[in-house]
Amino acid sequence: MPVLEGTIVFDQNWDAINATCETCQGDDDLSECAHCLGSGKQYRYIINRGSSRSSKTVSIIDCFDLYARGNANKRMTVWRDTKRICVDTVLKDAIKHFKQTGRWKINQGFNKTDKTIAYSETDSTIEFYGADDEETVHGLGQDVAWFNEPYKIAKDVFDQVDQRTSEFIFIDYNPKKGHWVEDIIKDKRAIVIDSTFLDNPFCPPEMRRKILSYKPVSMSICVQGEKLQKSEAMDYNLEKNIDKLDLIMLDDLILCRENESKNSADAFKWSVYGLGLKAERPNRIFKWNKISLEEYQAIEGRIMVVTDWGKVDPWAVVEIKYFDGGLYCRELNYKSENEIRANMTTSEMAQTAGDEEGIVTWLFNKLGIDKKIEIIADNNRPMKIIALRRGGWTATPAGKIKGSIIDGIDLLDDLEVYYTRESENIDYEQENYSRKVDRHGEVLEEPEDADNHTIDAIRYGALNLQRVGVIRKV
Repeated sequence: MPVLEGTIVFDQNWDAINATCETCQGDDDLSECAHCLGSGKQYRYIINRGSSRSSKTVSIIDCFDLYARGNANKRMTVWRDTKRICVDTVLKDAIKHFKQTGRWKINQGFNKTDKTIAYSETDSTIEFYGADDEETVHGLGQDVAWFNEPYKIAKDVFDQVDQRTSEFIFIDYNPKKGHWVEDIIKDKRAIVIDSTFLDNPFCPPEMRRKILSYKPVSMSICVQGEKLQKSEAMDYNLEKNIDKLDLIMLDDLILCRENESKNSADAFKWSVYGLGLKAERPNRIFKWNKISLEEYQAIEGRIMVVTDWGKVDPWAVVEIKYFDGGLYCRELNYKSENEIRANMTTSEMAQTAGDEEGIVTWLFNKLGIDKKIEIIADNNRPMKIIALRRGGWTATPAGKIKGSIIDGIDLLDDLEVYYTRESENIDYEQENYSRKVDRHGEVLEEPEDADNHTIDAIRYGALNLQRVGVIRKV
């Protein structure tokens, strides 16, 4: 009986994960055993990639439950960006699923305070954590880990948990945006399980209808199968059906044409949420280039640090250099003030207690930012700029005037922009920073107010360099 609906991956004995190879008899490193790799008997990373409502989360909940009931003294951990999100999503989904399937009675050891599910018969546990808790990330060991929708979890956090996990790791995600998971997929010990909402017989009908409403004529079965061109499919006489399309093709074409008439058809949304594929945003603004940290450090251009404040949202701090028409960027911080404070030690909290601006100088000192380097800062928090000046830095407010967003985008578009491979949030934002679309489908100059924290900071720096004449106006 397969554990994952629609996909035969693991049997009740978990042979696909932890069986001993008959060739190496467990004596060799299984990651190097060609027989193990070829037989699918040993995987370190089990990656569930798919569309919305494809049962990724519930399937892995079932896997965790089965493994905890069948194996003694196993510590299993679930990770989201914060513990609250982990509890509000995965834990609640697990409890609901167990109750619906009559299995909640087996979890008599549920601890409401620690948010832990304990299995009395095996002494195994399922625990729920947040990736923002550095002490837990760096100190916790487990047998099995699960990263649930790790879009906002840094690769370094994954690495820390990975090196402290003795057996295997689950990851589930929708490839709507570029992510470090794509690098994990390349590991020869990784297996990828693709699924869509069509594989899930329990997908609620209204959700199914909503996802199907995104499918455009250009992605209909008959167009994709080259039976018709898109223009032909739009005007195809369904009653005469002179090309003798089968019933499945006709029904699919009717759906797609109806979507087009209702203006719900969207190739990007269908690719991502319907097919579970990575797709580039249609109105993406930037396509910047990755470089190594060594290449960045070798650039001898003028150094500047730029910051976009964030108490709840990410607080972006970026070091930039300009040299010969190129802007080079290195991410220094992306955690919000609230995240930083939540992970401070008692002594660190005492340093900034009662002083909202004290965290600014504390962070800049922690990041080792030289006081000779000019700071360009978002001008909406003047007291924070004053705090930097009192701390000995030369801090200048960004010139945020009417039209500066569009001017900054145009300027960055004219430059060759590079960022270090470790700058994961710059990578994420530049890939997803897009222009707004009005209700008529017209693309506007103005960008969406999302995925913009490091980009706003970089924009402040570029405009400042232009203003002082370092970057010449094009």
